[in-house]
Amino acid sequence: MPGLLQPDTPAYRPGRALPPSRPFGDALAVSLPALAPPARLTVAEVASRRRVKSGGAWIDWDNAVAPYMVEPMEAITSRLVEAVVFAGPARSAKTEALIKCPIAHAVLCAPRLVHVGHMSREAAREWSVEELGPMLANSPELAAAQITAKGGDNTFDKRFRGGARLTVGWPVAKQLSGRDIPTVVFTDYDRQPLDLDGEGSAFALGRKRTTGYGARGITIAESSPGFPIEDESWTPETPHQAAPAPGIAGLYNMGSRARLYWTCPHCDGLFQPSWERLTPGPGSTPAERGRGAVFTCLHCGGVIEEALKRTLNAGAVWLHEGPDGLVPIEEIAEPPAIRSYWLEGPAAAFASWGQLVTRYLEAEEQFEATGDETGLKSVVNTDLGRSYAPRARGMAAGLTAANLREGLTDHAWGRVPASARFVTVAVDVQPNRFVVQAEAWGPRLERWVIDRFDLATVPEGAPRAGARALAPGLYAEDWAALEGLVDRVWPVDGGADGAEGVGLAPVAVVIDCGGADNTFAHACGFWRRMQRTRPKRFFLVRGRGGLDRPRTDFKAPETSRKGKRAVRRDVRILWAGVDRLKDEVAASLMREDDGARALHLPRGAPAEMADEYAAERRGDKGWEKRPGVRRNEALDLSVYALALVVHLGGERINWDRPPAWAVAPDDDNSFARRETPARAEDDDPAPSPSPRRPAARVRRAPGLGGW
Repeated sequence: MPGLLQPDTPAYRPGRALPPSRPFGDALAVSLPALAPPARLTVAEVASRRRVKSGGAWIDWDNAVAPYMVEPMEAITSRLVEAVVFAGPARSAKTEALIKCPIAHAVLCAPRLVHVGHMSREAAREWSVEELGPMLANSPELAAAQITAKGGDNTFDKRFRGGARLTVGWPVAKQLSGRDIPTVVFTDYDRQPLDLDGEGSAFALGRKRTTGYGARGITIAESSPGFPIEDESWTPETPHQAAPAPGIAGLYNMGSRARLYWTCPHCDGLFQPSWERLTPGPGSTPAERGRGAVFTCLHCGGVIEEALKRTLNAGAVWLHEGPDGLVPIEEIAEPPAIRSYWLEGPAAAFASWGQLVTRYLEAEEQFEATGDETGLKSVVNTDLGRSYAPRARGMAAGLTAANLREGLTDHAWGRVPASARFVTVAVDVQPNRFVVQAEAWGPRLERWVIDRFDLATVPEGAPRAGARALAPGLYAEDWAALEGLVDRVWPVDGGADGAEGVGLAPVAVVIDCGGADNTFAHACGFWRRMQRTRPKRFFLVRGRGGLDRPRTDFKAPETSRKGKRAVRRDVRILWAGVDRLKDEVAASLMREDDGARALHLPRGAPAEMADEYAAERRGDKGWEKRPGVRRNEALDLSVYALALVVHLGGERINWDRPPAWAVAPDDDNSFARRETPARAEDDDPAPSPSPRRPAARVRRAPGLGGW
């Protein structure tokens, strides 16, 4: 039996005498386990024969630590169950119970093939080396059963005495094709593709592999929710129905829909340990409020402290949706073939209530301060164990031209509000013009659109000036039309008109350098010229789609060549994660009150700007133009302006001690100008203002370097 005898068996080499034969008893001892009948034990009953790492030591598994996992583990060996689905938070022992414990059962009680599907090849390798290998080595019975000879212990394929075999894979359809597998398990299911190579979901393919084993086949999937809720207006039709979302939530809705219930120690009433019942404590910081978090009973309002959580879990019960209401699974005469369970974060064995409250409140503060909901989504998915409804998508649903026109403000068009601190200018490049939009920014990044115009006149000195239309993609000389933008000055409300008035010049101009023809090359050439004469006043920006993109990144072009045209590496590009930034712009536009990050559009703005802000709609994968819509410049320009301010450190400003470019627009502001010419009505840049006296000192924002 190749690979089964002990590794100390001498190897035969040609020309040498044959090694002595091994005793027949050795071969018999190795072979007998394969003849042993399967033990009639459930996964939960076998679990204590494997070990888990706890506090740096390896100890026997104890069902009492996470007692809510006992019923799902017992369902794995039920002849009435075809699949077990478990949705829940991190630190709930779901992977230990539903992935590793079935492996121990297959090795020690009912030898069979088990296939583990991970979210990627690299993740599968890391899990095999960092998680699976140590468990096998530190569990005496598993270690004794494992074959360590050649071919028996590989990263993705492990064999055991008695006939058990374990394969570890990743989301590739061919791994789940042409095989009969009695036990298929998926870990972190929502981090895997929804469709494997066009052949369907991993769960569907895996379930098909088990059908050849009849009642002994089982498919298992566990995961924290990872996909967003598709319909924010959804209301449940049954008590335990999950919100519509792909992945684990959809699998859960296919099954028995069990939820965990605690028994109140005050009134003996049953209630779900849901996030809504967890009440933050008193305090002014997330950490202080987290430390005092308590549960309140749904029935009597009694206060339950975290010290009782282990007792509550020990007495908890899973209630499934049956024909006669919510009942334990044994009271359903014909239970569904899929047993599905959903656990919420407060019940997780290894997650404290204080941590949940603190992390959620911190993520809320981050969202309120930056409009970035990445942290909030992570907390809801992994800590609370819930599907996330993107707030940006909900806000974007109300982003219509009609709603924007109803919310127009009264601040003067072409003027900087008195409370503003600095001005930015964003430029979109079109085939026959530059589209320019100016925005004024105040404390906590409240902002106002103050100007919008086109530059369409060919500048003096360009070929055939006065005899052709502007063509930025064809003529590098046409980019000179942008040079005067950094010298434009917008008057500040509250100051007298004329030479004694106060105005603000832009802190910087950001220009979209994407486009056809030679737009990128001409933009790079213009940027290099401006770095010599007007350093740090012009920035090039390019958008990158995808909700997983960083909001901003400042670096050289991603490739050193663009077709046959070399791109010199001295150019620095401000890369903007446009989908995430559009989420923030939409939230800013839909904010009903003045204050942090609100974006105001005045009544004096061109009528088409409201349509341009509402030109796109938010989907699961990001933003896309609405059908039939052509122009969206206002939205894009506000996104570029936000990317610029984020890069300049605007979100890090201490508004009690702002840098010189963000103080009130008086003589202390680096970009305040005493001479305030009116904005030209034509396409030509305004003349340069008289230079102001230099400030006595310059306060610097972190990472800016000052001006």
